[in-house]
Amino acid sequence: MVSATPLVVLGEVHTCLLPSAAALARAEAGDLLALMPGREVRWRERPGTLGVSPTTAVGVDCDLALGEQTARIVGTVATSVSLTGGRVLQSSAHTRILRAGERRRQTWSHYISRKGVTEVITRIPEREAAGNELAEGYLTQAPRTEQLDLASVGERLLNRVRAHPQLDQNPPVQAGKTRLRWAARIGGSAGPAASLHLDDDTVRSVRLILRDEADIAAAQRFCEDLAAHDWLLTVMADLLDEADRFALHSSERMDILAPALEHLTGLWMPGAHTPPALRALWKEFQNDPGFNKQWTTLVGRLRDNIAVATLYTLRHNEVDTGW
Repeated sequence: MVSATPLVVLGEVHTCLLPSAAALARAEAGDLLALMPGREVRWRERPGTLGVSPTTAVGVDCDLALGEQTARIVGTVATSVSLTGGRVLQSSAHTRILRAGERRRQTWSHYISRKGVTEVITRIPEREAAGNELAEGYLTQAPRTEQLDLASVGERLLNRVRAHPQLDQNPPVQAGKTRLRWAARIGGSAGPAASLHLDDDTVRSVRLILRDEADIAAAQRFCEDLAAHDWLLTVMADLLDEADRFALHSSERMDILAPALEHLTGLWMPGAHTPPALRALWKEFQNDPGFNKQWTTLVGRLRDNIAVATLYTLRHNEVDTGW
């Protein structure tokens, strides 16, 4: 028998701006997120809209880094797409890594009956040690050719949705993508806890400890919520840096700042779509690294820049017209 408790859960979230001039309402989002005809899209209206696609599965038979060695896994990766505020598009991929009951590969029917579960069919250390090594290998090492590559799985799904014919490919602001990798272990009374590391300009790593297996679905949603807000911080900072390349009163500067104020500032709702079991984790991120404080500072800079540019334009027009 396979143990019901995962050694570790590995996940990946890709976040970008929906390539559409207008935010999508519920009916439009439902068509985009259905993935296949007749599939039901979950929808939440308050406090901000959230649409989540049906879960699909991708079969895998590959390796995972395990210290200096590798472990072979076989099973499926669960994938889904979400749309927050009609604007923020995300693809999500994750799998629960379990120790197999037998060290041999089963028929595919054994694996495809469970979405998002993979089994280790090679010999590995006891649960805690194996879980730690699998988590660190995934978060710190770039996958090799034969290893699990959740980044590619998520990227393919995101690109598929971004190319949907109903999208006009004309977003109101130019914004890049971010990638958040996460690994969760079951820690009992040690959880819940989370730590965030910014690996580079676009890649982040999150380490999670959960109380029990029932919190895994909540962990996925927390990481998607966290990725959306980290993306907002990243994009807003990048837009302000881009605007600083132009003169304070220039039209190029206003063309960058005004759409950001109109389309992005209303999306900031940290924790609004995180399940209650893990919502307390947001309190830690408000203290360190201080999500709300950074967002407030960035939006303040944005509004001040627009106000100063507007004042300059008004004064300049007064001089030109002789008022």
